[in-house]
Amino acid sequence: MKIGLHVGIRQGPLAALNRARELGLEAMQVLPYRRLPAREEAADGFRWEAPDPEEAAAFRAARAAGGPRLAAHVRYLPFLAGADDIRREASVVLLSRELRFSTLLGAEQLVLHLGAYSPGSSPAEGLRHFVDGAVEALRRAGGGPPLVVENVPGGGRRMGGTLEELAAFRELLAARGVASLVCLDTAHAWAAGYDVATAEGMGAFLDRAAGLFGAPALALFHLNDTVAPRGSHRENHCHWGEGLLGDAGLKVLLSRSELAGAAGILEMPPGKDEASLAYVRSRS
Repeated sequence: MKIGLHVGIRQGPLAALNRARELGLEAMQVLPYRRLPAREEAADGFRWEAPDPEEAAAFRAARAAGGPRLAAHVRYLPFLAGADDIRREASVVLLSRELRFSTLLGAEQLVLHLGAYSPGSSPAEGLRHFVDGAVEALRRAGGGPPLVVENVPGGGRRMGGTLEELAAFRELLAARGVASLVCLDTAHAWAAGYDVATAEGMGAFLDRAAGLFGAPALALFHLNDTVAPRGSHRENHCHWGEGLLGDAGLKVLLSRSELAGAAGILEMPPGKDEASLAYVRSRS
């Protein structure tokens, strides 16, 4: 597995790439925009600024000359699966914008969550709304990198907590002519109730995922420890060795030969990047 890290882009994509190189990353994940300070907004009225075209071109060239693979991660799209047409349209605008930004940066993948369906609605209706919105966003953006759907802690109306919900989304998207990939987050899986802390539990989880999606679709993993109890539906990432997952399940994940080409991205609180990377690398 290609080990990497979510790298901040506040100082620009080239600074993020330099940081990735300093850490010896084989893969990196970024947000495809720069968050502006409070009370500032970009020319199109958003508080998230597009990458500068010249810097983005320099970033693409620098990475092509020798750099880690790149995934981008969208913001949470709170209403793309909702029944409210006006709010759903706003999320379509956001997703189409980030598809364009990701293309500008040369990202090979764009990771997203399925969000929540509306009160009084159903998961099936929420998935249909999300697929309609994603297809429309791709049309407006003129395409973009492959969409990668990520599992979440689940609970309540949040979709994507189970592998079966991810599979249902991919089937609906494929029926519209759009291929997609899968990202599995270890902390989210644990919070959703999957036993990914033990060797046996992780093995069963990966076997089920491969059976539903096929190993080639398992293109990305978020390698996160957590202090949230199993099945709590809470998100609370922490550095490896400080949470509940331990390393037994992690070792199984990193040892699977069919996942050797996948990327494993750490999404940790700031301050201990080197230590967490060393922990994961020593288990591979």
